[in-house]
Amino acid sequence: MAKLKSPRPGERLRVRGLAVPYSFWPARKTTRWKMQRRLYVRDPWAILNEAVYRTKGCKGKDRDEALAYIEQAEEYFNAGIEGKRPAVKPVLLYYSMLNLAKCLIKVRNPSLDMSHAFHGLSVSHATGWAVLGDRVAVKSSTANVNVFERLLKQLEGSSPGFGKIKVGELLPQIVVGHRLWTYGSHKNEKFLAVAVKCFVNSKKERAWIRLEFDRGEARSTVKSVQELIRDSHLPGRWRQVQDTRRNRIILEQRKMTKYNHRSIDCVQELFQRLRSALWCTVTSSKPHRAYYVFLDSKLGPKRLPQWAAMYILFYYLSDLTRYRPHLFDRFVAMRYGPQIETILDECPRQFLYLMASELLERDFAPAGIAV
Repeated sequence: MAKLKSPRPGERLRVRGLAVPYSFWPARKTTRWKMQRRLYVRDPWAILNEAVYRTKGCKGKDRDEALAYIEQAEEYFNAGIEGKRPAVKPVLLYYSMLNLAKCLIKVRNPSLDMSHAFHGLSVSHATGWAVLGDRVAVKSSTANVNVFERLLKQLEGSSPGFGKIKVGELLPQIVVGHRLWTYGSHKNEKFLAVAVKCFVNSKKERAWIRLEFDRGEARSTVKSVQELIRDSHLPGRWRQVQDTRRNRIILEQRKMTKYNHRSIDCVQELFQRLRSALWCTVTSSKPHRAYYVFLDSKLGPKRLPQWAAMYILFYYLSDLTRYRPHLFDRFVAMRYGPQIETILDECPRQFLYLMASELLERDFAPAGIAV
């Protein structure tokens, strides 16, 4: 094996002495780009309401409609979280997600008539008891408003790249409870934690990203660094560089990004390029957001954005509990039960904070005391 090169000389990107942490929205532009720090909140619903009022293009009846979606989303959420019967939770929590989606779509496109919006999803059943073989179809239409399709275009800028996806293809894409999926499926882990750091060379006015993985975790998940780069779908070209601590695998962007005078001016574009390759979990303790790469080599166009996999799965579970509750009970009682129960308990909060962040385009995290 050829000797690895040393990391490119540079220093962490800092603004007024503060290292800029990775975020989908690290900076906001008014007259010029400024660093945007994370907000810590006790009540994300209050932030959602405030974000709707803050939106300049959503006024009058359109604003009232968006606020009504938030109100319904909160009521469904609370009922689902507080409910003691697992068989009822999926319906309530899916409708919370649906109303959050409708709010976001309305705020971004106030003139859109949402009065006859469709789910944009449907379920087809496999034979017998094969829940994992059930498929969820994604519908596209130019005449109707399909909520899932609209939200996908809104957040990701693309239409669905597939017609149907199996439940068994959704479960490994949920980062919450993923090790319970490995326990139930007897398959290797597909998520690998990553630290994302931005470095700059102030003399040359260049910036680049460095990714740091725990060496032991990486070796237990993938066979080689080349496989890690390929299966995580990292955009652009990367190279492995030396690690002085010898307990990490460090990947560095081959191509640097040019900026003029102020390094913060390029960080939004630089960080956004990585968005499609990263999953995150929102926590109430430091670091408040943990990032992961998702290692898949077979899903192709069925590889979904993090929020989309949760959304489709909750639609499916709500359909299952409404029309075939006996199969839901059987499903939860079998080997995937621990993962499903964890998803029902944890994913709605994750989805809520992700959508709140999308609406205001700023990181949010829960905190006992907001600071």
